[in-house]
Amino acid sequence: FKQPALSSVLELKKNIDKQYIDKFLPRFEYNIFVYNGLDSSTAGQEILPLSYFKKLVQAGSIKISESNFFYRLNDTFGYQNYFGIIPIYEGTRNLGTLIIELKSQPYNYKGQLPEILVDEMIRNDNDYNNYSIAFYKDGKLESQSGNYTYKLSSTEYNSKLSKPFFYTDTSRYSHLVYAPVKSKVVVISKENVSSIMLLATLSFFFLVFIIFSVIIYTLIWLLKNIDESWGGWFNINRSLMINANKILYKTRIQFSIILSVVATLLIVGWATYFYISKEYRIQQDNFIKDKIRKVQQSYERQISAGGIPPVSDNSINDFNQFADINAAYLNLFDKDGVLIYTSLPKLFDLGMIDRRMGPVAFISLSKLQKSEFINTGERIGSFNYSAAYAPIRNAQNQTVGFIGVPYYANEADYKSKISIFINTLINIYALVFVGIGILAVFLANQITSPLTFIQDSIRKTKLGQKNQPIQWSRHDEIGSLIREYNKMIAALEDSATKLARSERESAWREMAKQVAHEIKNPLTPLKLGVQLLEKSWKEKDPNFESKFERFSKSFIEQIDSLSTIASEFSNFAKMPDTKLEKLSLLPIITKAKDVFSSTEQVEIYIVNHAKGEISVQGDRDQLLRTFNNLLKNAIE
Repeated sequence: FKQPALSSVLELKKNIDKQYIDKFLPRFEYNIFVYNGLDSSTAGQEILPLSYFKKLVQAGSIKISESNFFYRLNDTFGYQNYFGIIPIYEGTRNLGTLIIELKSQPYNYKGQLPEILVDEMIRNDNDYNNYSIAFYKDGKLESQSGNYTYKLSSTEYNSKLSKPFFYTDTSRYSHLVYAPVKSKVVVISKENVSSIMLLATLSFFFLVFIIFSVIIYTLIWLLKNIDESWGGWFNINRSLMINANKILYKTRIQFSIILSVVATLLIVGWATYFYISKEYRIQQDNFIKDKIRKVQQSYERQISAGGIPPVSDNSINDFNQFADINAAYLNLFDKDGVLIYTSLPKLFDLGMIDRRMGPVAFISLSKLQKSEFINTGERIGSFNYSAAYAPIRNAQNQTVGFIGVPYYANEADYKSKISIFINTLINIYALVFVGIGILAVFLANQITSPLTFIQDSIRKTKLGQKNQPIQWSRHDEIGSLIREYNKMIAALEDSATKLARSERESAWREMAKQVAHEIKNPLTPLKLGVQLLEKSWKEKDPNFESKFERFSKSFIEQIDSLSTIASEFSNFAKMPDTKLEKLSLLPIITKAKDVFSSTEQVEIYIVNHAKGEISVQGDRDQLLRTFNNLLKNAIE
């Protein structure tokens, strides 16, 4: 202010850049204006009069509460415009006034600064990366940012005054429209999440729920099978073996299908991740190669006449403009590798990067005479980035310096792309996993349904009845099994027929033996009785008639019993029907005794301890045969 000159103003601006503006420069355009104590412009600047800014204050500009000098224009829309009126004093003497004017650029949530230089407040703006914003004034597009392409006119946003409303257009974007005043409209847009992504996300949470449930079930099962003794591990192994043997064939198929698909997905996912990662790195290398070649050629054309200009304010501005035109951060080094110009001086001023080229890059370009060099291992502390370097040659094709293009966003871009890829892959895999699970259940049911059908058929198979063969048209493994089953039931039916015939024959044989035994038992004593009667007759026994009468009655009853057995023998496996009646037991025993009493050297006595008549419910013939058998067996 004491020695006003344009160079002094530029020096002041440079100092303000270093101390205050560097961090926010991409978001604001700013100018500084210097006025003397008489409110007149100094340093030959073509500027607005100081009274213009004072009128803005009087017109209602809002004073910033954190500052005594800065104001925000009240009638701005879509932008944030500030100005500061800073009086300069030396003691009590007013040397002049400094005006700083800040005008915000159209907001870009994908900031231009390297992440390492961005403070936390700006870094948090990344939350809005997926949003687009447009400002309309008097029906015309004032500014926009984001990926959505807005129309130049606001006719489609028919919003009611001060009442926000939402709508979705055909491009799958949702819009929030708000008109704070009649002439101004704000539109905030965001792409809708597709139904596939919603389904994939739902599948992912469902998969997480299943995994969590399996873990909880496993822990509960372990707690039940582990005790404080060493036998707990034995219990676990035994339980695992028992449970493994209980797993259904259907479940084994489902598990095998899911396991195979999951293993395949993991292998394919790993291979895809490896390939995509490599491709992203190659794309980044190709991008930075193209960038360094274009920058090299452009800068060589720019300096072809006079070489690298000496450092001055104008040359610094020219270099910064050159960097802006090429949309890149640039560093220019002399032929000894010492920094001359940079579009991002803050990193060097803070000592975060050395002002000399890296030794590997310098040796590759200067000593090994390479046309370009890409270093993917540049570091600022723990921050990794890539940088490309190329020599700068003059019109005589002599190397006069080296230019570098640091790519500070390469690691962030790589991580962002990889994270998006992994997130998409996980969502898709979760959806595929759920789909495969459903498909596995369906396939397992389809595969095991013939087995279930065979199981039902085997359950219905019974010996001694007609079993229907299973009808199966396909000639596969199940068909072979069913054919063997049909052969089995045919053989079973044949075996059942043979068995029934054999059983009948065996029954007839047993019945014949039984009948022969039943007939033979009374025949022997009858024969002896007849012989005794014959002997008595020949010897003229005086008791012949009484003996004849007694034996004849017994003989008649035995013959009647034999006749009954013979008549019933025609019915297979059927003994004479039992005819229950009240009988006196002693007469029946006596008749049996009379038959066998004539046997030589045999004496039969009947002792009745009951001292009276003994009555039973029974069949007369069966009781007689029973006592005949008992007496015969006793005699034998």
